[in-house]
Amino acid sequence: MNELPLFIRPLLLTIIIEAVAAYLLGLRTWKLISLTILVNIVTNPLLVLFSLFLMYHLGIETGRLITYLILEPLVIMTEYLIYRKCLPQRNCLILSLTLNILSLLGGLICQKII
Repeated sequence: MNELPLFIRPLLLTIIIEAVAAYLLGLRTWKLISLTILVNIVTNPLLVLFSLFLMYHLGIETGRLITYLILEPLVIMTEYLIYRKCLPQRNCLILSLTLNILSLLGGLICQKII
């Protein structure tokens, strides 16, 4: 079985949602948009990998619960630290939190539709 779609679909969805949201939040240069893309290229596949691991070993509901309560906040904090380093003039915690909430909601909506 080819597992690549398990990683590519969420990554592409996250990149699209967060790049558009970042643009709307004022990150309007290609350099700033590419920063959000690169940050997600690092964090999203790791989140998906650990989430799938947890769901496989602990069950779907427990895995999802741990993902939402522990892994997602870790991603938000990791991205916040990266943004803070690269964008010191912005409120990076709000940026990271907003982008990740929008991405999470977009993913949940797509799961319900598809």
